[in-house]
Amino acid sequence: MRVKATLLALLVTGCAAACLTVASAQAQQPMGKTVEVKSALSRGAGADENIRVARTPNKADASVPAPTSKGGEKTRGTTSIVHVDNRTNWYIDIYLDGSYCSTIGPWGDIYCYVGTGNTRMYGHADFVDGPARTWGPTVDYVDGTYIWKLLP
Repeated sequence: MRVKATLLALLVTGCAAACLTVASAQAQQPMGKTVEVKSALSRGAGADENIRVARTPNKADASVPAPTSKGGEKTRGTTSIVHVDNRTNWYIDIYLDGSYCSTIGPWGDIYCYVGTGNTRMYGHADFVDGPARTWGPTVDYVDGTYIWKLLP
């Protein structure tokens, strides 16, 4: 009888330890980060040093590899997502690490894949009746889903 009680006590202790281990592992998962950025007026009409690869027209015969989430080749590093949340009524070109990602519409949302690590985020909106407005550059560590809110 004492053996059964001892085995039962060991079983209960082991289950409790396993549950605590799972709970602490879940607590260590990286949480998404949200950053709000207000716009600034552009300083001039010269070349923008924050844009390395500008937006270009499509090419019918261009070959762009699919991301891993869409069946593309797996990379060695981890991939994260920058969720851009446009809180303005303007169209904004989004650049990540100097390369064009997408144009976000008024009050829209876009999601761009980046490598996990430090990412340089920059937004640029042109106007016909005034100077351009910019957001950033914001450099931050991206791991998981990162929310970048663009404010007027």
